[in-house]
Amino acid sequence: MKADWELKGRKLVSIFEELGYPRERVLIKIPATYSGILAARILETPIQLPDGTLIKPIHTNATLIFGVVQALACAQAGITVISPFIGRVKDWWAARYAKLHNGEVQPTLPLSEHPGILLVRDIRSAFSSYGYTTTVMAAGFRTVDEVVEVGKYGQQGGPDILTLQPELLDGLRKRPGNIHSTSVPVNKTGSVVEPRYIARDGTSRSSAEALFLADLAKEGIALDKVPEGLAKFAVDAKNLQDLFRGKIKAEMDSAARL
Repeated sequence: MKADWELKGRKLVSIFEELGYPRERVLIKIPATYSGILAARILETPIQLPDGTLIKPIHTNATLIFGVVQALACAQAGITVISPFIGRVKDWWAARYAKLHNGEVQPTLPLSEHPGILLVRDIRSAFSSYGYTTTVMAAGFRTVDEVVEVGKYGQQGGPDILTLQPELLDGLRKRPGNIHSTSVPVNKTGSVVEPRYIARDGTSRSSAEALFLADLAKEGIALDKVPEGLAKFAVDAKNLQDLFRGKIKAEMDSAARL
């Protein structure tokens, strides 16, 4: 699977370059499974050919981020952008609450306790503690208030950038009042030793992967939400292929009638 993602990434970038778009303007989206993260690491690494030619790296966006373990592994792999999914994180915690409380609906939480927003702050805290500059691009918002809350503390306590659907952008424009950022110190991890999820400096690949999987199991959420997200991506990919096939067939039929 790692080789497949790497090959597809290089093919996509070559297509963009043939069309005149430099690779620096392209982000290859790869799911943050362990093999996906390793594939992204390879794409992000420059290649020195025997004749001295340097092949520039291909920048990647690790998606389906649901916990700090995935985020740290991506940063250690040198991935350019990660996308934590705000809404889906909240969904998982709400389902977990219902499971633990005999189907009872979780009471409405204040935005300051929103699990998805807290995840973004935890990721920022970890990155600040360990010195990573991977861009945090929060995604999957459901409401305008979530957008305002996650940006409350600026880049020091929240994401670097966001992806928003048009209706939320419109909602932000229409939202009454001013939005002010608040300077709040990030809770750093202090003297906690950084877990090594990507092999480096004598760490073996097997031990790094074993630690990643063990810590992922402790968090729990990614084991449920990543397969769900991959299944949705597969459906979306098929729908897109069907759309293109339909358009191509329509053009061919139109051309045949001329």
